[in-house]
Amino acid sequence: MSLSRFEKIESAKRGETMSEVPIALWRHFPGDDLEAESLCRRHVEFQSRFDLDLLKYSPSGGYPAIAFGAEIELQDEFTGAPRTKKPRITTLEDWQTLEGLDVSNGILGEMIKSVELLAEEFENETPFIETVFSPLTVAAKISGERLIRDLRASPEIVEEALSVIGDTMEDFSKAVIDAGADGVFFATQLASRDLLTEGEYERFGMNYDLPILRAVKNAFFNVLHIHGRNIIFDTLVRNYPVQGVNWHDRITPPSIREASKRTELVLLGGLNEKETMVKGSKDDVEREVKDAIAQSERKRLIIAPGCVIPIPTPQENYDAAIKTARFTSEISETRHPNTEAKNR
Repeated sequence: MSLSRFEKIESAKRGETMSEVPIALWRHFPGDDLEAESLCRRHVEFQSRFDLDLLKYSPSGGYPAIAFGAEIELQDEFTGAPRTKKPRITTLEDWQTLEGLDVSNGILGEMIKSVELLAEEFENETPFIETVFSPLTVAAKISGERLIRDLRASPEIVEEALSVIGDTMEDFSKAVIDAGADGVFFATQLASRDLLTEGEYERFGMNYDLPILRAVKNAFFNVLHIHGRNIIFDTLVRNYPVQGVNWHDRITPPSIREASKRTELVLLGGLNEKETMVKGSKDDVEREVKDAIAQSERKRLIIAPGCVIPIPTPQENYDAAIKTARFTSEISETRHPNTEAKNR
């Protein structure tokens, strides 16, 4: 008897050896991702087409920037991600003008409404998690390149702003769970040693991330997304109250094999979204999925991209990833050629 989608995620959380590895794939829908009904409709269509075990809800990455007064525009047609066109923070003094938001209004209210609509559509048949950005990530989205300079020059001023942003994102996170989401996909884009020291991230990142995650810790499945290269992995997975972690395992350490030794969180990964999914053949995708399953020994794994899958990705590559995850009974122990070279 096949397991339900919720049961598959539960099996991964318990660390059981899985005969069928769950899979989660996601992309942006630019033009439809800032309005509740269109965002819901596109995700319903996406789920109907691919029958995923876990849906990561993908509103525009610019929604919190809009909420706090910035203006955004489409960055490119490859990923569908936006960029900040007009920052909210242009001077050091601007940090002190930020005020907490009523999450039931404006763009945040629109995103909560979209979660309600999707929950009604799914009727508890498909688990889905809403994208929530860390306070430090939101601060970067509304201030452009000045964030790191300001937090080093005037840390107390930036910390006051992070507290304001954090309170709002905590309210938003609780509201989306109440609206029917099964968890949050908590995305941090600055937990990289290329941007901040580990001590800086603990002060300006972790201190404001943890209250949000603690507020929703009883949700079914919360996932930490650590974006970028040279990431601060061990400190975050040891301290963040989540059930899963997602990162670019194909381009930055640790590999899935190494991560499985360092944490008991469910690992979401295995697919190189910008190379293999876009440019590779179906066979390339199949090999990558098989390799990820072999690295994990079929435990605590959800096949997933390292981040959003680009829009030009061929549909057959989605299908190949899903088919391989679900119907591969014998996985070779041969390592994927990218795994060792890129994770040393």
